[in-house]
Amino acid sequence: MSQKDRYSPMDTPVRITAPGQTTSNRVYSILQKRNGGPLEPERILKELGSGQAANSTLEEEQLLETLLRDDRLRSTRGYRQRFSLSGRSVRLRPPGNTAEQAIEQENKQVKKQLLEQLREVPPEVFEHIVAALFTAMEYAEVEVTRRSKDGGIDVRATLVAGGVTTVPTSIQVKRWTGRSVTVKEVRELRGTLLPGTQGIIVTTGKYTREAPLEASSNALAPIHLIDGQLLADLLTEHGIGVQASRLSLLSLDLDALATITGKAETSDQDTPSLPSSNTQRRYYIEKMPSDRKGDLVNSIVTMISLATGQPSWDDYIINFQQHFPTITRSDEARRRSRVLVSLGLVDIEDGHMNLTLIGRKLLENPDANFLHDIFLSRIAGAQEIEDIALSLTRAELRTRLQTAPPVGLSPTQAALVDK
Repeated sequence: MSQKDRYSPMDTPVRITAPGQTTSNRVYSILQKRNGGPLEPERILKELGSGQAANSTLEEEQLLETLLRDDRLRSTRGYRQRFSLSGRSVRLRPPGNTAEQAIEQENKQVKKQLLEQLREVPPEVFEHIVAALFTAMEYAEVEVTRRSKDGGIDVRATLVAGGVTTVPTSIQVKRWTGRSVTVKEVRELRGTLLPGTQGIIVTTGKYTREAPLEASSNALAPIHLIDGQLLADLLTEHGIGVQASRLSLLSLDLDALATITGKAETSDQDTPSLPSSNTQRRYYIEKMPSDRKGDLVNSIVTMISLATGQPSWDDYIINFQQHFPTITRSDEARRRSRVLVSLGLVDIEDGHMNLTLIGRKLLENPDANFLHDIFLSRIAGAQEIEDIALSLTRAELRTRLQTAPPVGLSPTQAALVDK
């Protein structure tokens, strides 16, 4: 690098944040501080501190759409999705498994190679690649200027917003290696802009720390910046210079298995399982860590607390056995921990435990009545057994469950629900 290409410590290169990702990045930071969530959209809006009414349904829908759009964008650019939306709650996706991590690392390497190739192509070829990108981004009237008469402008285009507004756009490209775009280049481009025109600088390198501040300092002549990393992301998104292949990545769905297991246990009954008139899914219960009612809420809350921070299921089981030392076998610990899935207090994604909204609510406010309501609403046979118990003694109830359990339950399952 020559002396003139060097920059001072004050000109440390910075990464450019793509437009539209500011809100999702802030939500990501909020959820990180909350052990990954989940949080309700209303609570997230309050954390964002927009100063607007946080109970607006429209605002909440806009927030959820922003996060969904962020995930779609990251996927098309070769990154893992960040958010998991379930009902009216948002949480962070757990750390990726080894396969996802390997794919993301490979994508990063391909983008690095893409930038290296862009720095080696002739200047006029790079200008046409940038023009192709802006065409793919649905800019209109995209053209590469004549090099002798460009006035520093390499590509001209028109941004068409919603078919109503048009904004003339002047694009300057910098096929630079080892050199960052400075305030000087930003000001020079602004000086060439006609009224009502926006400017964009595209570089294969980076920007100094002051350049983005200068670019956003004049609303009448806006300058937008695209650095090498964002350029590689945009080219990847629009399939320019890269090819994408797709392979389905499988993961366990314990939410579904919580019902399949129960149905298998009833296959030897004389009375076949009947479809419930209630469209809500019902889940089958595993044995609790404690059968004593006085300890049940505390046991469930302890199990939920072990799932904070999105631990891997293997790490969760290790901690589970430390808190419940009488359960010495890991397979038994896994079976008993699945009760949290059946109750809807956690889910398991990519091999990691994740609190649900009702799981967080029970953890923050342990309440036996709330747990009882969850049990009745989700566990197969729970409401039926409670109704039967109103007219029978404990001994009569046990006999009834052994001889004539509710439809769809085996005697064993009925006994677990009763406990």
